[in-house]
Amino acid sequence: MGVQGRCFSAQCPACARAQASYPAGVMEPQIAAVLFDLDGVLIDSYQVWFGLLNGACSDWGYPEISAEAFHAAWGQGVNADRERFFPRQSLAELEAYYETHFKDHWSLLETAPEVPTVFAHIAARGLPTAVITNTPNPLASELVERAGATPDLVVGGTDVPRAKPEPDMVLYAARQLGVDARRALVVGDSTFDRDAARAAGSRFAGLGIEGDITLGRLDELRGFL
Repeated sequence: MGVQGRCFSAQCPACARAQASYPAGVMEPQIAAVLFDLDGVLIDSYQVWFGLLNGACSDWGYPEISAEAFHAAWGQGVNADRERFFPRQSLAELEAYYETHFKDHWSLLETAPEVPTVFAHIAARGLPTAVITNTPNPLASELVERAGATPDLVVGGTDVPRAKPEPDMVLYAARQLGVDARRALVVGDSTFDRDAARAAGSRFAGLGIEGDITLGRLDELRGFL
């Protein structure tokens, strides 16, 4: 499943309190590529995944997943979902179920309205972009398109050996974009994203959490590029 979602309301007090800033003493980096997390940054699909996983439980005869158990597992990769909730199913079965049934809960999906503008700004600066997400492809690519994002590359959680918080997809995306991972900026909203960036040697822009750059809203990223 994806990483933890956030509120997309311009009036949200929590978002208003988080100001875009570099910590004291940190110089603005020379960025060669921008790598975005998907869920919680470009979209919010928390309720979609909650309904999807419980739909799978019903279809396959597993106990219902409580809100508490789902919250504790939120952000893990598909294989971790299988191990935790669906041990009788194969990884391929679970991926196929997600791909087939995600749209059954499409109406619960939220998208960040500033996404197209942010990607247009980055493209105008001549910087390549990627979306790196624990959500598997091709579902991840469909969600990226629905969000209005236009990255050069989409890396899903099963496109690399290990999902976030491991660095695999950060390193893979940087390599595919032809840049040194140390000059990539990872934009995310969770410790999974931050840990993956750190392990890859990349800089991290935290959306609502501490990073080399700290953002309150996604569109604040334009001031740092």
